[in-house]
Amino acid sequence: MAEDLAANMGFIMGNKQRERIVQVLGSKGKMAADRIAKVEHIPAPAVKKILAELGQRMIVSENDGVWSLTETGLEIEKEMKKRT
Repeated sequence: MAEDLAANMGFIMGNKQRERIVQVLGSKGKMAADRIAKVEHIPAPAVKKILAELGQRMIVSENDGVWSLTETGLEIEKEMKKRT
């Protein structure tokens, strides 16, 4: 489990846009991809691609077009806060 967390942390923190998407979902809660794109000033296609990647890693989940952090995602977001 700890190595999964470390691997996912590296995956997210290796890309500023991934980092910002996880942070905004952590601070503002559930959001649609287009809203994340607007709030973070990241092109919508990039946001959708990143959310799909994060979804494959079980960091975020989608329900009716609304994305949120999973338990794993919340853990990672908490750990990211400690490191900044």
